[in-house]
Formats: sequence, C-alpha cells, structure tokens
Amino acid sequence: MTPPAESDTQRIPVRYWIWLFGAAVSLLGDLTMTFAIGWSASQHGGRVAGLILLLAAAPRAALLLVGGAVGDRFGAPRVLMVSCAAMFVVTTALVPATLAAGEPVWLLVALALVVGVIDAFFLPSSRSMPRLLVPPEQVPRALASFQVTGVVFAVSGTAVGGVLVSWQGLAAAAAFDAITFGVMIVVLILLRNTISPPGEMPTGMLRSIVAGIKVAFGRPLTRALLITMTVAAGLLMPLDALLFPLLARAHGWDAANAGLLVASRSLGVGVIALRILMRGAFPRPGVFAALGLLVAAVGLFGLSVLEPLPLAFAAGVLSGIGVGTFTGHVLPLLMNSVEREYQSRLQSVVVLCQSLALVVMNPILGSLTELEGVGITGVCLGISIAAALTGLVVLSRPVLRSATVT
Repeated sequence: MTPPAESDTQRIPVRYWIWLFGAAVSLLGDLTMTFAIGWSASQHGGRVAGLILLLAAAPRAALLLVGGAVGDRFGAPRVLMVSCAAMFVVTTALVPATLAAGEPVWLLVALALVVGVIDAFFLPSSRSMPRLLVPPEQVPRALASFQVTGVVFAVSGTAVGGVLVSWQGLAAAAAFDAITFGVMIVVLILLRNTISPPGEMPTGMLRSIVAGIKVAFGRPLTRALLITMTVAAGLLMPLDALLFPLLARAHGWDAANAGLLVASRSLGVGVIALRILMRGAFPRPGVFAALGLLVAAVGLFGLSVLEPLPLAFAAGVLSGIGVGTFTGHVLPLLMNSVEREYQSRLQSVVVLCQSLALVVMNPILGSLTELEGVGITGVCLGISIAAALTGLVVLSRPVLRSATVT
C-alpha cells in the first residue's frame, strides 16, 4: 500500500475551517429542529406526522434542480446567505407564533412546506462548498473532517433537541436554531471575499438545469459514480431510521440498545473519516470505495446472523467502517469529476437521486420485513448480498478502478 501523496496531506486552508465551524453549528441547529418538528407532529398521530414529514420532502425534491442551478448561477455563498437569512427569519418568527398559538397542525404544515423550499436551495450550495474552498487533492480530507463533525453532532443534536423540547417545546428549538443560523450568517460574511465569484452563465435557468443534468450523466466517471451512489443509498441509508430499530425489536432489545446499535455504525464511519482526515485518502479511491461496500456487506451479514448484543455491536461497527470507506472515497471522486461551475447542480442531482432511492426502498424494505420467512434478518442478509454484488460490479468497471481524485 502506497502512502498518500504529499499534496494530499498538506494543510487545509484556514477559510475551510472557518466555514466548517459555521456548518457544524448550523448542523446542530438543523438536527435539533428536525427532532422538534417530528416530536411536535407525533402528538397529532402517526398519519399526521407522516404527512408533515412528506410535505417537507416534497417541495425539496421538486425544487432541488432549480436550487442547484441558482447556486451555480449566483454563487454558492450568496445562495447560502439568502437561505440562512430566510431560515433565521422563519425560526425567529416561529418563537412568538408557537407561544401564542401552540403547535397546531396548520402551523406544522406551513413550517414543513417553508423549510422544504428553503432546503432545496440551501443543500446543493452547502454541499458544494468544500470543493470551492480547498484544492481538488485536499477534498477527501475536507469531506472527512465534515463526516467526523457529522458523527459527533448526529448524537448531540438529538440530545439537545430533547432537552430543549422538554423545556419549552418547539419554541425553544426554534430559538436555538435561529441562533445557529445567525452564526452561519456571520461566518459567510467573513468568507465573502475568499471565494472567486461564479463565471457568467450564458444560458437561461432551464438550459442551465439541463446542462447540469447532461454533465452529471453524460460523463462516464460521473455517471458511474452517481449510479453507484444511488444504489448504495437505497441499500444503506434506510439502516439507521428503519432497519436497525426493527432489528432491535426482533431481538427483544430496548430503545437504549437500539440506539447503541445505530451508534455502532456511526462509530465505524467516524473511524474511517478520522483516518482520512489525519493521513489523507487511500490511493485508487475507486477500488477502495468498492472494498468499502464489500466490508459493509460483511458487517450486515453479521447483523443478520448474530444475536448477542456485543457481537451485533461489533458487526455494526464493521458495517460503519465499510460505509465510511465507501463514502470517504466516492464523494471526493464525484466532486472532482466536474468543474467548479457545476458543483451546485451536481449536488442537487446527488441529493435528488438519494431522496428518490429512499422513497422507493423504505416502503419496499419495510414491507419485506413483514413477510413470513423473510423478516428483518432476511432483509439484512439480502442487503448484504446486494451490497457485495454492487462492490464487485464497481471493481469490474475500469472507469472506476482507475479514477483518481485529481
């Protein structure tokens, strides 16, 4: 195994760490607010809660491609500034609204729709920022630092949300989220002169969207990466929210142990992300992305056959190591496969593909767990086999085997 190139281990620019601080604080607020909305919606019953979550996802999916084109046309920092300012206004106004009216369904529905629309513009620009702030060879380490941050805040965000909601309900969570968006606005002001403005786009908005789609699916490497990520998203993204809780119930574990199982996968992802952050990505990222899917498959196989909690925890960590190895190498490849001026549009396509994969796979996997003779263990075994096959297909593709982050 060869060590990472010297350029891959050079110091990441300070401007990236400034942005990461703001993004981490904003992520903490988002996770807190997401928990608060879900908790508030749950008091009206499962059907209403599901409808409210759907109303947040629908406008986001419908407008993602528009949001990506807007980000590339006007510049990701500008779009982020407007999005953060809009969320600051919404969350600030939500405090007196909930104190006066409580948490009725109509208010939660309106909030879900507004947040979904803003997210459609916020997410593509936010996810394109690492590529705009660091050189191409440092993208793997930059993304790894964000993954490490995400692992930490995925746990703490829910905990903070629980404390705030227990104290003052949705109003407290909204006030906290407004503060975090205020921090992000300050960070974006500090970075306003550190990123070169976008080039002039000669085409209209519709043509810009079409051009972004053509770039995403017209280049062999980018197309292969998108297809691989979409398949992996459908197989692996339902684990935490859907399959791990069902697996825990099937084994008779309580909620605390179910949370421990989810945390085990996050721990595995964090281990790989920390390694990439400290020493850079492995060489031949396409090969290591495929190996990551194979390792994840082994971990999922262990979850399907191992019942003692310590062994299941170890299998969860192994699956997380595989997922972290896959994402830690495929995401930088994807970012560097297109020019800077297409980054927001590329990210909008990525988020849309992942969202569609979840929309399709969540009900399918959930239904399969209820079939006699299949159950949750059969579903985990099936995902293990599918992930392994996907990894082998990736290894068979020369365009992915020979790809480099530069």
